[in-house]
Amino acid sequence: MRSSLFQSPLFVAGLILLSGATGSWASPRSDMYTNVGIIGLTVTNLGYVGNGFVSPYQPSGEYPLNSNVEHFFLGGIWVGAVTPDGNIHVSTGAQDASNLVAGDEIREFVDDSSEPVLIWSNSQNSDNFHPDALATQHIQVAFNDYATVESGNHRPLGLKVVLRALAWGSPYADDFVILDYAVINISGNELRDLYVGFWNDTTIGNTENTNPYDSQAAQGWNYYDDSNGGWGPPGYGIPSEYVPEGDDKIWMMYEYDADGDEGLATSWIGCRLLGSDPPVAEIEDVPPVSYNAWAFRRVPAQDDEYYAEDDVDQETLLPGKYQIMGNGAFTVGETQETDYTIPFDWVGLLSTGPFPNLAPDDTLHVTFAIVCGPDSLGLLDNSKVAQLAYDDGFALPGGPPSPVLGFNYRDDSVILSWAPGDSLDAQGQELPADSPLRSPEFHISTTTGSPDFQGYRIYRYQGSVISEDPYSIATLVAQFDRIDGIGFDTGLPPLNAEGRREFVDTGLLDGFPYWYSVVSFSAPDLEEGLPEFQSGFNENAQLVYPGPAPAGADNPRTIGVYPNPYRAASMFDNRSGEPELGRKIWFTGLPPRCTIQVCNLVGEVVKTLHHDDPASGQLAWDLLSEPVRAIASGLYVYVVEDLETGEIQRGKLVIIK
Repeated sequence: MRSSLFQSPLFVAGLILLSGATGSWASPRSDMYTNVGIIGLTVTNLGYVGNGFVSPYQPSGEYPLNSNVEHFFLGGIWVGAVTPDGNIHVSTGAQDASNLVAGDEIREFVDDSSEPVLIWSNSQNSDNFHPDALATQHIQVAFNDYATVESGNHRPLGLKVVLRALAWGSPYADDFVILDYAVINISGNELRDLYVGFWNDTTIGNTENTNPYDSQAAQGWNYYDDSNGGWGPPGYGIPSEYVPEGDDKIWMMYEYDADGDEGLATSWIGCRLLGSDPPVAEIEDVPPVSYNAWAFRRVPAQDDEYYAEDDVDQETLLPGKYQIMGNGAFTVGETQETDYTIPFDWVGLLSTGPFPNLAPDDTLHVTFAIVCGPDSLGLLDNSKVAQLAYDDGFALPGGPPSPVLGFNYRDDSVILSWAPGDSLDAQGQELPADSPLRSPEFHISTTTGSPDFQGYRIYRYQGSVISEDPYSIATLVAQFDRIDGIGFDTGLPPLNAEGRREFVDTGLLDGFPYWYSVVSFSAPDLEEGLPEFQSGFNENAQLVYPGPAPAGADNPRTIGVYPNPYRAASMFDNRSGEPELGRKIWFTGLPPRCTIQVCNLVGEVVKTLHHDDPASGQLAWDLLSEPVRAIASGLYVYVVEDLETGEIQRGKLVIIK
């Protein structure tokens, strides 16, 4: 049985959202995840990706992002080789384990303190823009196996691995994350007959329907209802139903939930091998790629061939990890030994080789892509774009980036604003083409070297959870097109007094959740044969709750609460998940900076809230006390102190469960 880590010391309470993260670190990191496309994949500098469902506050392999549909338990690189003394060893970033703690005990890579963690972006509007970034989100980490302790059959190979995890925001390239591994031999000795693979434990379900974080949950996660398989190219004896037409480069393993988790998790996930540098020197009648699936906990116990513990007469040698990596198998369909078509708790390994030798200080690149799609056809199509990105050296064309958004509020309205950019600096000199100050309206295309901004599209989605591809469920509330004889020529949003573009969305419901995103798009370039490019929804998507502007001298308000009385399971509740979570009442008419104390009728303070927001005059309370406990039904008194003026207002609220 797999167990939860929600209560473990590895639980990370304060997670960063990488779209705004800057700087570099050289310590163990497990709090990073991709968030500019529509896959939320955890990336670490410890040899593995995914997080073993360590907590509900960080995606492991969520698709679409913010949907609560998880696809990925854990995955990691495997490297096997023959050492100069003729011994065979395999170093693994992850393997069959019931949770992250168990995985830490058996993984064979650690963070490399000599290399910083880099979080970059090639989006000029990003806080972590860097001209060397290869994608909208470029996470670079390093780890090694030579600092690990020798244990059992395992001996370090003397490897340093640099991983570049690349994610894009553009709608045509937001369904995959590329994992580019650079394997460096720093052992001082030649390594021979190398194999490199990616092991993964994929599992699909909706965390609002079944709970992977709490082993005592009434409706626990089902690891045993997933179907898996693989696709390969023609010419290697793979059954025809597993050879898709029109994709002669494909080597890919995949998985999906067999019953769709009651229709709540119907999407697919796959891992595609994109290529290697140098390429594998193919051997006649030996496939350059092996795909092996097995039931969870059936991972080979040793690196090299071994006898089972109960084989006291040593009659049958079992293949070790190294032999599995190079066996040329493609485990699909129903075989004499195993029926791979039945739903089960499967894990998979996609490996390639052999690479004849890796001299001291030489580097071997092997690149995979974690790909998702709404179904099998969507998965295949998205994986082709990932292959194109790899074949073109990660130089995917794109247009102007999404602007950085600011939000203000007034009754039943949200006010969005953003800087338009400029072509000149403060001294009137032309800004460099890659200057963040140009974006988005003076963006220079990296493909054509010419300005490419055409307009904006504003998307809105009502709800706290984005359950599908955001473009399929969000409403296009406005489109603005510069007046230049191309497109609709509607003109751009007006500039406010601060010189920022401004759009006011009205007729909203105060206290209800709304997602907003403003994307930029380019005009088609007929001369270069380029289509329109649009920036990504998640580059600036933000969840907001409309409400009044802050109270003040020019906006006097009486502080109030709604709904009041509060009745459990009202429309203000997020009624999924635990019954005491997702509840919400709102204090409104607040000054910009204030404290709110909620007291019971005997004068005990059950909750203190702090409001510090110059843009909003409301604040939500989740109806939990301090310490975190659900409060009882009854009458409560609230006291609000304006921290600027010292003014105090009081009121009452009623809670009915």
